[in-house]
Amino acid sequence: MTRIMRRGVFITLWIVILAVSTACWLKHESLQFNYDNRTGSLLCSYGSPADAASGRCLADIDAMAEKTWGRGCGDGPGAEKARITVILTVKEGGRQIYNRTAECRVWQDSDRIFVIEREGDEFIVTDSLQYAKPSP
Repeated sequence: MTRIMRRGVFITLWIVILAVSTACWLKHESLQFNYDNRTGSLLCSYGSPADAASGRCLADIDAMAEKTWGRGCGDGPGAEKARITVILTVKEGGRQIYNRTAECRVWQDSDRIFVIEREGDEFIVTDSLQYAKPSP
């Protein structure tokens, strides 16, 4: 093999290694949440207590409707450990009906479906996370 061919193979190999390493390093973790609002109320989803306090709704969930909404956990190593919060409120009045925080990978391991129902004045939010009880 000539010196030029060996150099070409060497350079190609380094480019492939660099591309694969970069793809692994920049891995993007994301989530798709599915809301099944079986109530007659418009709801709002927030990603943090600060968002909820400011009234900056990230996703409106229409009454008697289903909605899918996605968000990222971050990029690179450790993104799967990022803590992700989901807060649901009744849009009118801002009454909080759900608040839960878990690592991205815990959300990813669940089906990320929220079923929202109403019994009288109480809202019942069912999720698929098994390890802890959510806050109202």
